[in-house]
Amino acid sequence: MKLKPIYIYLTIFVVFIISIVLFSNSTKKSNLIDNQQMNGQMPEDDVHKNLKSQGNGDAPSASNVMKEAIERMNKLKEEVNKNPNDTLKLREYADMLTLAHKPDEAIEYYSKILKFDPKRIDVLLQLTYVHFNKGDLDKALEYTNKALQVDKNNLIANYNLGAVLNAKGDKRQAILIWKNLAQKYPNTDVGHIAKESAKQLEGTNQK
Repeated sequence: MKLKPIYIYLTIFVVFIISIVLFSNSTKKSNLIDNQQMNGQMPEDDVHKNLKSQGNGDAPSASNVMKEAIERMNKLKEEVNKNPNDTLKLREYADMLTLAHKPDEAIEYYSKILKFDPKRIDVLLQLTYVHFNKGDLDKALEYTNKALQVDKNNLIANYNLGAVLNAKGDKRQAILIWKNLAQKYPNTDVGHIAKESAKQLEGTNQK
């Protein structure tokens, strides 16, 4: 069973977790769900604000969504090129590239942010997610460990450590990490996710 790490998507306007783990024994993959979806809310970025203001409240068409996203991405690229030291724009553009399934380009821009501040945990977590999705588990583990070096108690980084180790085949250690998170932080979202992840992984080991 392959469980994805928790993914933090941070724009200027909103911070949300994109990952609660849904398990699929047939594909051995997991899906990601963000808090906006859990709460029935639409992100408050420029693209979604424009979409909500169109028409009579009906859901926007796929073509409209694509058009808005492309326009936003092109605008961000121009802004980043004009001011390559603007880490907010760098981050937003890198996030857009991630969502557009352009991992190599996203990695390039996330890495530029780290040159300004190598202790940006949000960026380190993003790089964990992107490398994990690419299948580069060694890099995913590297950035997870870097995040933990900055803050050893970061819940998301600790959960991600379990996810990466599980993907690398160390299910026992992953379960121990998740159980520890669930025990220490039972009233947090990450604690709940960790509890369910450990339970599911233990279930597969017993089959």
